[in-house]
Amino acid sequence: MTVTLPDTDQQFWSRDGWVGHCEGFRVDGPEGRVGVAEAVLGHQEEPSTLAVREGLFAFRTVYVPFEQVAEIQLCAERIVLRSRPEPGP
Repeated sequence: MTVTLPDTDQQFWSRDGWVGHCEGFRVDGPEGRVGVAEAVLGHQEEPSTLAVREGLFAFRTVYVPFEQVAEIQLCAERIVLRSRPEPGP
């Protein structure tokens, strides 16, 4: 996973510190927008799951294993997934 840090904030936050604070970021998959990051679950140093509100009207929440996160773009407040999440039950 790649985390793009803003130059001005590197002195205050580590890469791992940013990973646990990306609630509200836009979440995109390879085909485009998936939704908005609702929560990062697990330990801050080793998050396990990303809760994502899908769609424009937040109809449901899907849970994505954190290994599926390819990139976190802090300046753009954007998370890029390796693949689109599977629909839940």
